[in-house]
Amino acid sequence: MKIAITGHTTGIGKAIFDRYPDAIGFSRATGYDIDLYGHRVRIARESKDCDVFINNAYYDNAQIELLYELTKEFKGHIINISSNSADGIKKNKRRYPVYKAALDKASEQLFYKGFNVTNVRPGYVDTPRIKDVTETKMSPEYIADIVDWIIKQPHRVKDITVCPTINTTKGV
Repeated sequence: MKIAITGHTTGIGKAIFDRYPDAIGFSRATGYDIDLYGHRVRIARESKDCDVFINNAYYDNAQIELLYELTKEFKGHIINISSNSADGIKKNKRRYPVYKAALDKASEQLFYKGFNVTNVRPGYVDTPRIKDVTETKMSPEYIADIVDWIIKQPHRVKDITVCPTINTTKGV
């Protein structure tokens, strides 16, 4: 199985990339910036023969733009790494959850148009991006397990939300 992934050098992307040693990785560290249109086109072109594309790297709406670029020629399974933070867009004035909510809607739209697109919506994951968050976190390897499970399913999976266990000793 041929897999491509964006944002493969840290966090969730690295855990997934490490799971599939023959995967193709795209990141700023390797000369691919999803924020640049030409790079998104290049990523899509270089991935078109892959079986699975993991749309993991985040940069505002670039993750959504890459998703749409992929649908032009890519025929395999696209797995978006979104976030359950999109559920709380009314609580904070931050762009991240708004863009993740837009990714959720774009993924849903494409799923119903017949594309094999899955949206993974994790809660807090122990990554450098949220190193200062003190809430309970899941490991990036656990999210890689979920992605692996999705890939192995015989039917399309529209979306999956997974959150860490609430620490009930803190009180609710």
